[in-house]
Amino acid sequence: MIRAVLDADVLSSFLKIDRLSLILDFYQPEALLIPPAVHRELSLTQLSASLANLSWVRVEPPDARIVRDISRKPGFEGLGLGEREAMALALQVEGSVLLMNDNQARIRATRLELDVVSIPTFLLACKQTGFLGREEVAEIVRALQQKDRYGFRREVLDLLLS
Repeated sequence: MIRAVLDADVLSSFLKIDRLSLILDFYQPEALLIPPAVHRELSLTQLSASLANLSWVRVEPPDARIVRDISRKPGFEGLGLGEREAMALALQVEGSVLLMNDNQARIRATRLELDVVSIPTFLLACKQTGFLGREEVAEIVRALQQKDRYGFRREVLDLLLS
């Protein structure tokens, strides 16, 4: 079974467009997992009410030793606590995919041999597997651009909307 661990950026983007359930439907885990630091980040925003109503989003604390080990690695000290906790949680949860959008954080997560997926990669997987049609992907892209001010590179948009 795949376990989906989310960082704050992906979580907030999909909450803003009211499409977080898409991640749940695609990966079909029993719950979407978020670490406490990510939960705290979102609890300080207007998205906290939306998050509180979702019984299938579960706050799961990572092992503190794993977070400490990640924090001590060269190049990882500049990452936010939410990113480091999300990586730690993904490391300790077998069969997990880490949904994370920050480029530097994703690069570091791949150094830990984690399966890391960005928003564009996730949408492309949804399209390529036939889970979503081109029109649905286009609708999600527009919603992310309008409600989250998400910026897609031209070549990524071409792939997603073709």
